[in-house]
Amino acid sequence: MLDKIFAKIEKLLPLKWRWVLSHEGFRRYFSNTGWMFAGQIFALLTSFFIGAWVARYLGPEKYGVINYVVAFVGLFSFLAPLGVDNILSRELVRYPFKRDQLLGTSFRLKIIGGGLAFLAAVTAAFLSKADPLIRLLVVLYAIIFILQSLNVISTFFQAEVAAKNSVRAQVTANFITSFLKILLIILGGGVVGLVIIYVLDVLWQGLGYLAAYRHRGLSIRAWRYDRVLAREIWRSSWPLMLASAAAFIYIRIDQVIVGQLLGNAAVGIYAAAVRVTEVIYFVPGIISASLFPAIVNAKKSGEDLYRSRLRNFYIFILAISLVLVWPIFLGAGFIIRFIFGASYQAAIPVLQIYAWSSVGLFLAWAMGQYLLVENKIKIIFFGNLATVIVNVLLNLWLIPRLGLSGAALATLVSYFIIPLIVILEPKKRPASP
Repeated sequence: MLDKIFAKIEKLLPLKWRWVLSHEGFRRYFSNTGWMFAGQIFALLTSFFIGAWVARYLGPEKYGVINYVVAFVGLFSFLAPLGVDNILSRELVRYPFKRDQLLGTSFRLKIIGGGLAFLAAVTAAFLSKADPLIRLLVVLYAIIFILQSLNVISTFFQAEVAAKNSVRAQVTANFITSFLKILLIILGGGVVGLVIIYVLDVLWQGLGYLAAYRHRGLSIRAWRYDRVLAREIWRSSWPLMLASAAAFIYIRIDQVIVGQLLGNAAVGIYAAAVRVTEVIYFVPGIISASLFPAIVNAKKSGEDLYRSRLRNFYIFILAISLVLVWPIFLGAGFIIRFIFGASYQAAIPVLQIYAWSSVGLFLAWAMGQYLLVENKIKIIFFGNLATVIVNVLLNLWLIPRLGLSGAALATLVSYFIIPLIVILEPKKRPASP
């Protein structure tokens, strides 16, 4: 089927570009990216529309409670992976013969990180002034930190440019989760049942990854924990963990601040706008994850090829972001009214502002790949830290003055911090869009 697709595309291209489609490496990356896009699009479309149905069913107040819990727990999610994922992906590409040691060691590290994240989130919830319901929901939802340890298998498939294996697991888990959400609405379930469904979704994904791994003739029994390798991974990953801490915080902190300053109903309204925008957030992640091996290999092949791929990567990401944002901006009113209903009318101006933050986020994803290849972990950390500081300060200043639109504007500005830092970087500055 892929050959037929390439044959049709080839007819539309000028002769001087047709050689690209015949390149085996290009076909592998194209197929891998296609699988990842297909899986994510299916998952996002089903979860988005059923999620919107859930939002209508719960109303802004209860929907706000759910999103406040997700945002609150998300502040501690940086501890769960311990910064291992990107390092694991890079090392699997470089040293595929170390697969069992890399996966076994990374899995053990993520189990430890998941336990620490769970304890941190639960402790913070009980130390805060949150009501008993929110504390219960935090305890339930934080279980996902431990269950996500099996995601190392998904990282393996990405490094192998074989994303279809993990996509099948994701689609299956999403189908089951969607069915349970519909059942919850029909039976009149509440927020506790919904959070339990969120946790089960992560469990089913992990079991699906495990089944796909076994289907490849591989077994986790062959995984080996290596203390020396663990120290090496940790030495490389802890700055990434700190960078991830800042990243997770600046992604979720706005909803936490909105909840503290304006209440749960305001979080529900704001979350509706965020939810619409997050539908396209998978795009830079999928492109980056799929093309990361090509960027690493280009670095090995020569500086000119490496720079050329970076430049094309940036331009492509920027163009994609603009193409996706414009329809959301222009159709904000219709989207909110049609999907979430009249009770979420106040989310329209928020969405019109918040959508443009995607451009900065897309560029940050792309430039983050450059920083990772160059091992400029400190820039990643300080860039994310600067984003957090700007985001928090702007939220605290703008929300009392502009309400929810102020929170959206704070996010919009802060998401351009990392691209700005990379563009202004004095040493070996990459080609920028």
